[in-house]
Amino acid sequence: MTTAPPAGSSPAAPPRASAPLFAPSPTSSERPEAPPLPPVRRTPLLVSGLLAAALTAYVWSAHGAEPGVLLLLGLGLGVALFHSRFGFTSAWRQLVAVGNGTGLRAHALLLGTTATLFALVIGTETGLFGAQPAPSAGPIGVGLFAGSALFAVGMQLGGACASGTLFAVGSGQTSIVLTLGGFVAGATLAAWQFDLWKDLPAWEPVVLSEHIGWFGSWGVTIAALLLVVLVSRRIQARRNPPPLGAVPSARRAAVRALRGS
Repeated sequence: MTTAPPAGSSPAAPPRASAPLFAPSPTSSERPEAPPLPPVRRTPLLVSGLLAAALTAYVWSAHGAEPGVLLLLGLGLGVALFHSRFGFTSAWRQLVAVGNGTGLRAHALLLGTTATLFALVIGTETGLFGAQPAPSAGPIGVGLFAGSALFAVGMQLGGACASGTLFAVGSGQTSIVLTLGGFVAGATLAAWQFDLWKDLPAWEPVVLSEHIGWFGSWGVTIAALLLVVLVSRRIQARRNPPPLGAVPSARRAAVRALRGS
């Protein structure tokens, strides 16, 4: 979501391209002040917390510690994405539509952090429950390109990507349930017809660490993400877009860390 500049205000001139890398990126007006958060809805919070605790306890007792830890990890990731209102589709849409790359640079930070942690875990072969972490590579071919195109069309029609759909359903937006049903139906159809598309022409998978090591592949990843940051900043400086709309937020940092946006 973007916020249009107030009426009668003159757009600010974009800074020079030589601005420091970590300086704020230009926008046509100042970002509006975030409205205060509404009161906590205690009943849904209590119900969801009890359901999560009960499900974790059942999985842990019936199937052991490993599935229980995986469930806790999944719950933690879901809470983190919901807590921060973090999505993927909107960031690309903001860059293409108005030239605001703020969300895309947040993606670069997230992916860089994830790549660093993955390189440490897999490179040192540090695993839990006797598991030995290893990279998983897949071929790049006709099936991937066709699926990517279908996925892009579906995201635009449905208004969200997979994580955004789950985020919206989890926050109680019933209108997005139809999109969730489409995701489930498409995934089921793809699994049912797996033999039809798995042998389409494709290049053999490449694991970069097998050629330049884990440190080298990590360096290539970070360099690519830095390029994304630089290009998005250059686009934003050239187009001077409106700022992102401010979401409701707590006034004090400590409360904001607890409640999110």
